[in-house]
Amino acid sequence: MPRMRDEDLLRQIQDEQWLAELLARFDFDLRRAENGPVEAVRLADGGALEMIAGDASGGAFLLAGAPADNRPVVYAGSEGEGGLIAADLRTALALVVGLPSLHDATSMPYGDGAALREWLAFADDEIREDWPELDDDRARLRDALGLPEAAGLLAGLHAAAADERYLPVSDRGDVYEPLTS
Repeated sequence: MPRMRDEDLLRQIQDEQWLAELLARFDFDLRRAENGPVEAVRLADGGALEMIAGDASGGAFLLAGAPADNRPVVYAGSEGEGGLIAADLRTALALVVGLPSLHDATSMPYGDGAALREWLAFADDEIREDWPELDDDRARLRDALGLPEAAGLLAGLHAAAADERYLPVSDRGDVYEPLTS
């Protein structure tokens, strides 16, 4: 079975209300795209960015470049941080669903991954205190959308975030700070 195109995956989420509602709980809210990002952004090479969702902190999830089967996903935070998070929407959703937050996952260097995985497990335990169904909800979304487990994607997230070609640039010419340090 061929992999679903980003456009079809996005349409599935829009068409199945429970998917959109549950993803909003994971801080990937399609409704936040209605008004666009907090500030207009583009890529340094002039490439277009199309907002598809937002998070509660005012950040934006954006598809990069011209429409294609699969497009890179860029995050533009409301505090001037951003960058590439995944090569396609399915991978971006796997990260959003499978991690406590992108901010937690990029808050420390990857190294060998052990310290970061320990930190993320701690953050997940904190979330489970208020959301005991967290693991079940993750599994439901993974099954419905065909998402991989996020743990195997951490190194890729850090490598993607280091790709400076995908740093958002504001209309004033301000280049966003990378997600990772």
